[in-house]
Amino acid sequence: MKRDFSKRLSLLPVVCIFFLCLITSCGKKAQDEGTEENTPVDIHSLPLSPQILTRLNALDTVPNIPEGLTQEEQVAFIENHVLKTPISVIELLALQPIHTLDPDERYWDYITEEDWKKFRLMNRFMRMQYVALGDPMDELRWVTATQVILDDYATPLGITQEQAIDSLLDAAGFLCGGTQYQINQCTYVMSSVEYYKTLAAYQTFIKQMPEELQSLLHEEYTAWNKMNKARHNAYVNIVQAGNHYSSLPMGLEGKYAAYAEMRRHLLAIEKQILTEGKTYSIQHPVVKTMDWNNYLQTLRYKSSCDESLAIINDLDESVRAWIRVRQKIADQLPCPVGTYYDNLTADYHWVITNDDEPVSENYN
Repeated sequence: MKRDFSKRLSLLPVVCIFFLCLITSCGKKAQDEGTEENTPVDIHSLPLSPQILTRLNALDTVPNIPEGLTQEEQVAFIENHVLKTPISVIELLALQPIHTLDPDERYWDYITEEDWKKFRLMNRFMRMQYVALGDPMDELRWVTATQVILDDYATPLGITQEQAIDSLLDAAGFLCGGTQYQINQCTYVMSSVEYYKTLAAYQTFIKQMPEELQSLLHEEYTAWNKMNKARHNAYVNIVQAGNHYSSLPMGLEGKYAAYAEMRRHLLAIEKQILTEGKTYSIQHPVVKTMDWNNYLQTLRYKSSCDESLAIINDLDESVRAWIRVRQKIADQLPCPVGTYYDNLTADYHWVITNDDEPVSENYN
């Protein structure tokens, strides 16, 4: 499923009614920030939070819903555009585990009760992501909520969260033998898992850093999150614009997963620089202002419409904002640690400029 939409859907009244019924049935009362991670036993019987009700009641514009989405995707689109932040961990956990992704019917007779539990886990994981996707802090709450449902699945089986993730991917594997649409959905699940792993690594990384750095590191995470989305938006709507073959979503999701995997790899290096005194030298040519401007110009040549220019400007601004935050962090670090941190920033900037993140064979 694409992460960027632009067209209108004529079924809006039906969708909105369905959406309101659904969200009313599965929402819950938000807890205060200090206790939201301590989830109650029965989270499905509680009402919507006043914050969400206020947002719904104040909605005075009709969102433009893209064409060609399934009913579940339409609901997800409305949620992402109506249910603005903050969304609490508790509210994410209150979402009903609707089967948004099912295996091909020809496999149903072979799916055991254990397999269906894996499907329930996968669908709840994706269902929560549909709602949280978009805001950096909501996505961290999604990580926390995901860890809860992974434990719910893993604890009775005596397995780890990592093994629970493997079970989730097993369920996604049932999709890979079905239609092209289902195969595309399978790759969406796989890339979402990679993205989850990276955000979880970010969350752990920040908590492990000295307290005086954590505020700046949260700022860096937010800047990276926005830059990551801007990069993928440019890739989908400019680099791959005009391509419409049936397996294209596999490549788009593969690139999104590659972004996540690269960031997770660099986070591990950052941790070594900040906590273990790792020496890090620049491994790629430094990106000069002219190099960056030339890269942006190549994107402009691919498309000159106003929408594309806005996407490119967003990418430019988000990359510059991310670099500024990292420079602020480097300034707070002792020499030569700050230099090593700057070197890593320079290498990552080169990767962005050269789009040097190959898609895994799993997505080809």
